[in-house]
Amino acid sequence: MLWVSVGPDAGVRRPRRSVYRSLLASMVGFGVVVGLLFPPFAAAVLHSGAALTLRFFLMCVAAGLFVGGANYILFKVVVSRELRRVVDGMEHVNEAVQIAEDTGEGCRDNCRLDVTSDDLVGRVAESFNRMTEAIALRITRESKVRRLLSDLSETIEIDAVAERILRAMAGVCDAPAGVMYGLAGTHRQELLSSFGADAREGLPQVIDASQGLAADALASGSMTVLCPERDNLDWISLSSPLGSLRPRCLVLAPLMAKRRAVGLVALACPSAEMPRSTVTLLETMRVQAAAHLQTAILHRKLRDLAAVDDLTHLLNRRFGMRRLSEEFSRSIRHGVPLSVLMLDVDNFKTFNDTFGHDAGDAVLVAVAGVLEKGVRSGDVVCRYGGEELLIVAPGMGLADAASAGERFRRLVESAIVEWGGKSLRVTVSVGVTSWPVMRASTPEDLVSAADKALYFAKEAGRNQVALSQGDEVIPLSALVTKGA
Repeated sequence: MLWVSVGPDAGVRRPRRSVYRSLLASMVGFGVVVGLLFPPFAAAVLHSGAALTLRFFLMCVAAGLFVGGANYILFKVVVSRELRRVVDGMEHVNEAVQIAEDTGEGCRDNCRLDVTSDDLVGRVAESFNRMTEAIALRITRESKVRRLLSDLSETIEIDAVAERILRAMAGVCDAPAGVMYGLAGTHRQELLSSFGADAREGLPQVIDASQGLAADALASGSMTVLCPERDNLDWISLSSPLGSLRPRCLVLAPLMAKRRAVGLVALACPSAEMPRSTVTLLETMRVQAAAHLQTAILHRKLRDLAAVDDLTHLLNRRFGMRRLSEEFSRSIRHGVPLSVLMLDVDNFKTFNDTFGHDAGDAVLVAVAGVLEKGVRSGDVVCRYGGEELLIVAPGMGLADAASAGERFRRLVESAIVEWGGKSLRVTVSVGVTSWPVMRASTPEDLVSAADKALYFAKEAGRNQVALSQGDEVIPLSALVTKGA
């Protein structure tokens, strides 16, 4: 019958040699040799033939055997006890390291042996401690990298990805401040995330070739560690992406994907020296994180392309209506007004028929640019369709919306579109409505009311603003006349 070992020691050939047996044989052999050599030595020294008798020989051999056996016992009692302590400590440390490797939380117990002697046993313990420290460091490094990759796998949104990368890398060197930039064009890096650094104190929003240290790090693709005290540098001559912050050590870690810098992490470290293990861990993190950041940047680009109109670079109708729906829900929930302005380029077909469709496109682009510059930071402008543009103004009441519509009308009227050597003058008609003056139950109701007001302005002669107050639509000029 064939037996196959499948236990944990399967395939492991245990050595048959025993150090203790070898030691015992050596001690016994040494005792016999001493017992045999001592009688002739004694006879020569004492000048006595009695030292060469059989009885004296046997006594010397017996004494040698006794001394050898006693030495063996003493060694086993003294040295073996110390070795047993070291072995037990090793087993305990190995178990702690195994638990740490399984949990990824580092050694919960003390993963070190006590060095109690300055001899070979002590050196064995010291060597074991160094080996354990290296293993524990590797476990910690792998654990932090795995945790970062796990966090990054949960999201693809660039803001969340940037924040998680920055926080993870900052935690490696206990950085009290840090910033992270991401690729925003061919050669520009825009600020994605920061902490601990006051943006009001010169924190650059965009990094390009003019940002000395950052530009050098991005160009080289290598991580840069600058410690002014150590490197005899002066912060006055250094341009840092951390703004006015002057840390004891600055780490610049480009995130490289396919030999291209897709991001840059800048960390303000509190120590004047950077341990090699910390640098190694940061190197590993930046390599692993680069692919995730590149994916997030690509996702943002695709999302922006899907949301933006190709011609005017405004939001398209789908995403504009999504924003209107979000703002409408917020207005209902908090009881704040919400206004909608619908604008249409007057005589747009005439531009196309007279000057060509390219001229019509130039007119739309010019009007879109005027509106983008004229709206508030929280307003939304989108191309609703054809030559119609939609503005969503959260928190704006009907009176303010009417004034804004008139302001937009005048801005467009005063703008000149240069095309084909001709100066084209453009006007727009504007329809305005506002919740809760207009008792809309859906966002589409607001758009419909603004569209009716726009149609009214068109029918009334174009280049004017009309307001929908629910059941009634009136031109803005009538309200101005009534107020006068």
